[in-house]
Amino acid sequence: MAYEIETTPSAGITVLVVDDEHLIADSIAEILNRNGFQARAVYDARAALQEVERDCPEIYLSDVIMPEMNGLDAARIVRRNCPHVRVMLFSGQAATKELLRVAAGQGDDFELLPKPLHPQVLIAKLRGDHRLQ
Repeated sequence: MAYEIETTPSAGITVLVVDDEHLIADSIAEILNRNGFQARAVYDARAALQEVERDCPEIYLSDVIMPEMNGLDAARIVRRNCPHVRVMLFSGQAATKELLRVAAGQGDDFELLPKPLHPQVLIAKLRGDHRLQ
């Protein structure tokens, strides 16, 4: 199913999508690319950090619960290396909210999106269109 949503133009905003579930990462990247973003997918936090080292995206969109290094720890490194990147995390785990609350108390405030991600809501959030949120 193709999700193409016509609202505010994305003007080629670069997005790095990170999820250890390849199908999810690839699907999100494909949906974003079909809607005017320049998205690429990687499948673990270490690969994401290598990508960010080469080129900071405008938006860093990552799952939180991943093996080896979780998305929250990677997001902290991304924010340190690319201070202007917009970091958005997503998770289907209820415990993630507590992790993010603790992180916010330590000065790391990240946006959290619930999994599953609805394409229309995701695109609206990425574009800053609050009408669909």
